[in-house]
Amino acid sequence: MIRLITLAAVALTATTALAAPKTQKAPAPNDGGVPFGELAQQQLAPGQCALFLWANTSPARRILMATQNPASARVVMKGKTLDLPLTAWDGEQVMGLYQEQTFSGDGLTVTVRFRAEAPRGLVGGVVARDGSVELKDATGWETVVPAAGMIACQPG
Repeated sequence: MIRLITLAAVALTATTALAAPKTQKAPAPNDGGVPFGELAQQQLAPGQCALFLWANTSPARRILMATQNPASARVVMKGKTLDLPLTAWDGEQVMGLYQEQTFSGDGLTVTVRFRAEAPRGLVGGVVARDGSVELKDATGWETVVPAAGMIACQPG
């Protein structure tokens, strides 16, 4: 009889321990090891076009804005917003922006690659698919971040 009561107490304790808590925390965001901080919403000048890329993280976060005038990329590193000048480019130009661009400064080199696509029904912009943002720091450490986004223009 004592054995049966002991088994019942163990079963009750195990069931209580396995029951879901009344309140659960949301899962922690998964930044995927992305070294870039989130870039705040940006305002374009009239007639200016920009490439915006979001990292493939959960939740997605805007990590880069590249413009043709001035020819630069804006990123956030360690809480600091940096504007890096365009130093090299290759590939087809889409709305004033090359499909492969390299920006350098502040001990960093950022290379952006994307494939442009103009989906039916999208007016005044293109989608940037299959993108990547590659970061190389002053020590030679490289990180590649899968990304996607768009090129959009502010009406002039």
